[in-house]
Amino acid sequence: MQKKIFLNLYYVLLIGIVISGLLSYTTIESTYNKGVEDKLISNAYLTAEIIAQRLNEHGYDNINDYIKKIKTSDEIRITLIDTEGTVLADTYEDPSKMENHRERSEVKKAINGLSALEKRYSSTIKANYLYYALPVKSGIENSYIVRLSMPLKDIEAIKKRYLSNLLIAFGFGLAIALIIGYNTSKRITKPLSQITQMSEEISKGKFDLKLAVEGKDEIAKLAGSINNMAEQLQYYINGLNRRNEEMEAILGSVINGIIAIDNNQRILFINKYAKKLLNIEDEDLKGQYLIYALRNHQINQYLKNSIENKKFEETEVMLSYPQERNIKLYTNPIMGHEGTNTIGIIITLQDVTQIRKLERIKSEFVANVSHELKTPLTSIKGFIETLKEGAVKDENTALKFLNIIDYEAERLTNLITDILVLSELENKKEKTAQEKFSIETSIDEVIMIFKSQAEKKNIKIEKNIEEDIGFLFGPRDKFKQMIINLIDNAIKYSGENSKVMIEALVEDERKVISIQDFGIGIPEGSIPRIFERFYRVDKARSKAIYGGTGLGLSIVKHIAISFGAEISVESQPGKGTKFKIKFPLVRKES
Repeated sequence: MQKKIFLNLYYVLLIGIVISGLLSYTTIESTYNKGVEDKLISNAYLTAEIIAQRLNEHGYDNINDYIKKIKTSDEIRITLIDTEGTVLADTYEDPSKMENHRERSEVKKAINGLSALEKRYSSTIKANYLYYALPVKSGIENSYIVRLSMPLKDIEAIKKRYLSNLLIAFGFGLAIALIIGYNTSKRITKPLSQITQMSEEISKGKFDLKLAVEGKDEIAKLAGSINNMAEQLQYYINGLNRRNEEMEAILGSVINGIIAIDNNQRILFINKYAKKLLNIEDEDLKGQYLIYALRNHQINQYLKNSIENKKFEETEVMLSYPQERNIKLYTNPIMGHEGTNTIGIIITLQDVTQIRKLERIKSEFVANVSHELKTPLTSIKGFIETLKEGAVKDENTALKFLNIIDYEAERLTNLITDILVLSELENKKEKTAQEKFSIETSIDEVIMIFKSQAEKKNIKIEKNIEEDIGFLFGPRDKFKQMIINLIDNAIKYSGENSKVMIEALVEDERKVISIQDFGIGIPEGSIPRIFERFYRVDKARSKAIYGGTGLGLSIVKHIAISFGAEISVESQPGKGTKFKIKFPLVRKES
């Protein structure tokens, strides 16, 4: 039994040493290779950017000397190749003496528009090399290829030294394994398999198992320690998982984008809202360079400046894809445990697109209101000064001027009223009390208001209202104001001996109200803007002939929105205009 245990233990130790040695050798080889590849690729992108700038500014003049100056280290070789495979510049060799590179595998891929990483023997340098070729588009020609290469002799030397040390360690390990195996085989019995099995289960994340502790020898103590370790691991790992889940849930629920990066601009954390703002589709970004995920020069330059100069200031950038957005960036340093060194940056992204839009609208609104108020006030002031200067003594002239003052004062009153109504509609935070009112009755009341105005122009107001059109739910006075504004416009912009048609029908289970005139119509290019505040199709003509504040249709649109309705316009110059309001789906009326 002892011999069998000894042999089994010896074989296990032997296999373990071999596997660990091979894995460590493979890991180190992979790590060194990956480091060299990352270094070569990052240098390639940097070199391509510098060469592109040089070519755009000076062309190919002295390009070979320039490339020798910009090489980042003696071990990195830079080669500039055109799309025909001809070497244009090289840091080590005379380009004129170098053969055509078109058939080199990495160059061939780069000619086809793909970046390529290749490892092979260089006949020019007589050594194993790692190559990375990058296609670059330039303003001076269609494209060219930047190729960087590095010798692999250092890695091969490291691998040989490590393999030699590994073999020495392997020999010592076997010798020690023989001694330990012989001594341990004398006292290891059944608990060994239990402990082994328990360890395997713990490595799989099962911490609720327990070993039976019998006796007071070393194996019993080991079993007790493993039980205690399993309990502690379960406690700490559960706590860490809970905290991680809570932190991710909190950061994921924040309405701002959050990105954490290290000092090398590698992503430590990014929440879903940041991905949405920046249009990033990749799920797993941890460890990737932020520059490759964002692909935004403004943001990358801002972060680079923050890291290099340690200036953590806010800034605002404009993103144009997939849609225009104003993004405000805030940065703060991530401090180490002792708070003495910066280990990264936390970036907060705030979408201020709507805020900037509202600021522009507010600015335009204030400018328009100021202009619209100034015009009648200037007119009133002018006529008052004329009256003061003596025109008041002439009764006819004074009456004429007073009528004009009265008209301008009325315009001013209407403008202020419309501004207040529009402000109320835009800023109302509380829901308006819902009331049930008859559509037909409300329309009839509005028609009575315009009876006299229509008769002056011999305009006939016709209506076509379905008998079962029924009721609407909402503020009745706002509904009437919407209809008043539309009928007022219809009469105002219709010629004499015309008509205005009002319809209220049910179409596709939606209540639809339309108001149509046969007047001057609206040019096609102006239709998208007619609901803007103060917009007039022909400002000089419409103000002089038709009056109005320029806010009527804007008020109509806001009222329609408050009802959850859709408003559309159909118009042809010289043939008239038709406004159609579609209310939400009909619900059962009690």
